[in-house]
Order: sequence, then C-alpha cells, then structure tokens
Amino acid sequence: MHYRSLLFTPGTQKEKLLKSLNSHADALIWDLEDAVHPDEKMAAQATITEVFEELEGKAISKPIFLRVNAFETPWYEEDVKLARCEGVTGILLPKTESKQQVGKSWELMGNRGEIITLIETARGILHLEEIAKSPSITGIALGAIDLAVDLDLTLTDSGWELAFARSKIVTVAKAFSIKGIYDSVFADIENEASLRKRASVARQFGFNGQMAIHPKQLSVIHEVYSPSEADIVWAKRVLDAADQEAKGQGVFTLDGKMVDRPVIEKAKQIYAAAQRV
Repeated sequence: MHYRSLLFTPGTQKEKLLKSLNSHADALIWDLEDAVHPDEKMAAQATITEVFEELEGKAISKPIFLRVNAFETPWYEEDVKLARCEGVTGILLPKTESKQQVGKSWELMGNRGEIITLIETARGILHLEEIAKSPSITGIALGAIDLAVDLDLTLTDSGWELAFARSKIVTVAKAFSIKGIYDSVFADIENEASLRKRASVARQFGFNGQMAIHPKQLSVIHEVYSPSEADIVWAKRVLDAADQEAKGQGVFTLDGKMVDRPVIEKAKQIYAAAQRV
C-alpha cells in the first residue's frame, strides 16, 4: 500500500489532530519530532495518547503514522511505543541510518505495524540498501531539507540537486519491493507553482507520493501523483489492443507506435494507479 499524500500535524495540537482525520489526505503523520519544541516533547506524547484513547473503538478513516524522534534522542523509545496504540498504522522514522535502528523500532512497536524510513543524511543514503532489507519497511521517504544541510546543498524549485538521492531511493525501493516512495515536504505553503514543479520532477524520478505540511497543498499533490485523463485513456487503449489485436504476438503497433511488453506493463501501472484514486 502506498499513499499519494501524507499530511503532517503537530502532536501538541489536539484539535488539529482530530481535524486532520477529516482532511483530504490519503494518510496522516502526527508529528512528535520537528514540529514539537524540546520542552514540549512529553506534552506531545500525552496529547497523542489522549487522542487515541478518545478514538478507541471508533472507526478511523485514515492511516495514521507517528513521526517519532530520532534514534539517539531521549524521547525515541517512548515515542515508538505509542505505535502500539489502537488506531496507529505505523511510524515515520527520522534520520534512519542503519538496519539496527529499524530493528529496534520494530521491537518497540511490539512487532506490528509499518515503518516508513525517512532518509535525510549522507549516512542514510550510503546505507540504504542494508536498511531496505528490513521486512517491516513499507515506505521510504526523502527528507530534503535536512539532507541539504548535511550535504551543504542549495535547494531549488527544480530539485535536480537531489537527483542522486532520489534515484538511489527509487532504485532501492523497487529492488526490495517497497511500495511507498515519498518525496520531501515543500516548505513554501503559498507557492503552488513551485510545489507543482517540485512534485512533477519527483514523479518523473519515480516517486509515487509526497509529504505535505498544510491541507492546501493536497490538491496539487494529488493531481501530480494521479494519472491524467489522457494517460488513463491511453492505458485503456493499449490494454484493449493487447487483448483483442495482438493474441499470440509479442509486438504490435498502435497509432503508428510500437507496443511491446514494457509498454504494456506501463499501461498496467497507469490503469492500476487510476483504480486506486
């Protein structure tokens, strides 16, 4: 399972946490890390616990992930244990740098739920293949802002300075059959044009979803990470032609263009994605 959008909400703000359940996001990330001041970490844990107690026994309409604090922080273990609460889908593990961090998190979660690894350091990129061997991982996300600090990069609208990191994440995720491949948040909430450009580049690299920091970003993200009407029409035509016109043939033409197995597989991907929307 993967999601087009994952919406962050600060873990200290109870009303916003509850309100996020009615957002248009495909999944939610309730944040215990960057959105919470160090002096409020314990309060955030208490607030999220209280919310899940209120939701106990009720139908929860969206997957909920907890962005816990990083592995070596004093809040990490108690944050991860919150994933045992009824209604929690899993955790977003920031600054993931080793398979040991994933294994320890899985243990603290009670060996249940999902882990999305947030790759935002040079060490995380370097060790990504070992990290991805962990069977509990269902998604890999890029943390561009922290990675840019670690690598001394300058982030641009095009995002091409992240080309290596993006290609590495997509390649490793595909190699280990990890479904969710998520691009970083885009910090400029009011800049819809730049968000669209950045998301479009990430989609071209093979990412299939993106994290968001505000509900107003969701419509653009959903548009970019969903097949267009033209793509869906093309996919249906290819699949129909493959069924009806090319029985027993490995290659055929459609509108003067060659259609072979990779083209048919791409059409299947587009059609499957359309069915999930």
